[in-house]
Amino acid sequence: MKLFANTTSPFVRLVRLAIEEKGLSEKVEIQIVDPWADPADFLAANPAGRVPTLITDDGHAIAEAHLILRYLDQIAPDVPIYPAQGLAETLSIAAPALGAAEAATAVIIGRKSAPGFDTDMVGAKRFRTMAEGLARLDANPPRDFAERPDIANIAAITALDYIVFRYPDRNWLADLPVLAAWRERQKGRASVEATMPFI
Repeated sequence: MKLFANTTSPFVRLVRLAIEEKGLSEKVEIQIVDPWADPADFLAANPAGRVPTLITDDGHAIAEAHLILRYLDQIAPDVPIYPAQGLAETLSIAAPALGAAEAATAVIIGRKSAPGFDTDMVGAKRFRTMAEGLARLDANPPRDFAERPDIANIAAITALDYIVFRYPDRNWLADLPVLAAWRERQKGRASVEATMPFI
């Protein structure tokens, strides 16, 4: 399999964390692309030009992180990202984390076309979504990875690390002691360390 990826996208990290936790890293070639440059082989796989995009062993192109995660659960079900037990609770924890990650990327993209994006109505709402998403994770944190990797802790660590990485001018965890302690406990996890965002 081949995964079109970049080194910053939180949606790529969702998939890469799942690949690591499922023990599939040796079976997936990571091809780093600049999605803004529209490389031909990447656009042939995904005309939307979005990472991540997975090419399966039989040549099917699957775009969008959640569709890829669904496929990974099918081919490697022993470590389910969407667990049958406690699924509704797990999804309810993941939801604000995913919303925060979406908002954080929307600001980065918005800045490309509107210099005052951060403080306009849409940008302000996105920052509110980030802060509220992290606050909800503080009030209702996911399981530790050591207990069970799933969409909740994968989404939580992805959102938190991406927001801290992209917006270092704020102390996002200053008033979130539960989430800060949760993040500290995940340090050293091989999948977490191997997939940290960087430029």
